[in-house]
Amino acid sequence: MSTASRALNNRGDVSESTRRRVLQAARELDYVPNSLARGLLSGRTRTVGVIVTTILNPFYAAVVAGIQDVLGAKGYNVVLYNSDEDQRKELAAVEALIAQRVDGIILAPVQKTPETVELLVNRNVPFVLVGRTILGLDTDYVVCDDIAAGQIATEHLIRKGHRQIMLINSSRNSSSELRYQGYAAALRANGIEVDSRLVRSVVLHTDAERAVLQALDEGIRPTAIFCFCDAMALGVMRALRARGLRVPDDVALVACDNLDFTEFLEPALTTIDVPKHEMGVKAAEVLLSKLHKHKKRTTQVVLRPSLVARAST
Repeated sequence: MSTASRALNNRGDVSESTRRRVLQAARELDYVPNSLARGLLSGRTRTVGVIVTTILNPFYAAVVAGIQDVLGAKGYNVVLYNSDEDQRKELAAVEALIAQRVDGIILAPVQKTPETVELLVNRNVPFVLVGRTILGLDTDYVVCDDIAAGQIATEHLIRKGHRQIMLINSSRNSSSELRYQGYAAALRANGIEVDSRLVRSVVLHTDAERAVLQALDEGIRPTAIFCFCDAMALGVMRALRARGLRVPDDVALVACDNLDFTEFLEPALTTIDVPKHEMGVKAAEVLLSKLHKHKKRTTQVVLRPSLVARAST
C-alpha cells in the first residue's frame, strides 16, 4: 500500500507531517475516495440495501429511520428500494442490490412464499427480515408480536361490550395471518363464535372502504370493527359515514400501527402501538452482528405491541 493511501486511510504507520502534506494535496486536487474501488479491494462496500413496500407508508418511514440511525452511526450507507407490494419488483431490487455488492440486506417481504429468501441464501447475502416474516422459515427477523396485536385489539372491544366484531384484514403477508389468529383466539376465549362473514380480507388498504360497504349491503351489522392497519381505518370511516353510521356510537373502531395522524382524526382512533423505530433499530443491529461476528445461529426479535385507547372505541 502506498504512503498516500496509508495517509488517506488514517493508518498509524505514517508520520504526522507526511499525513498533513498528503491531506493538503488531496484537498487541492478535490480528491474524493472511491468507496466502490475500496470495497472491491476489501470485500466490503459499507453499504446496506433496504427494501420496504413503500417509503410513503409512514410505518416503513419510521422503520427506515431506525435503520438509518444505527447504520449511519457505524459509517454505513443505505440504499433504499420500494417493492410496491409486488414480488417481481422485490426480486428485481434484490438482484440490483447484489449487483451493487451491498454488504447485506434488510427486507420487508411482500409474499408468504420463500423465493426471495432462497435467492439471498443461495447468493450468500447476509439479510434480516423486518416487519414481516415468512412463516415456517428459520431466518433472522425483527417483527411485532402480531398474535398479541390481534388479541389486544379484540379483547379491548369485547371489554367494551361488543360481540359482533368485524375484522378487515390484509391478505398477503404473515402479519395478517397472525393478527387473525389473535382475533380468533380472543373471541373463542370469551365464548364468542368466529363468524366467517365478519372477516374480510383485502389486497390493498384502499380496498377497505369497499369491503365494509359490501358487508353492510349484505345485511351484516357489526357493532365494532378491527382494521389490520391505521390506513385501512380511514376507508372504513368513510364507508360508515356513507351509510349514516357514527363512530363510536353505532360502530366502534380500532386499528393497528399508531401512526402519527391517528390522534388527529375525528374521532381520534384507538390503535395498537407497534414500536416502528425500535423495529428498524433492532433490524440494523441484528444485521451488523451478522456482518461483524459471522454468527451462525438465527436471531428472532419479537417486539410487544400495546393499546392506545382513544375516542373511536
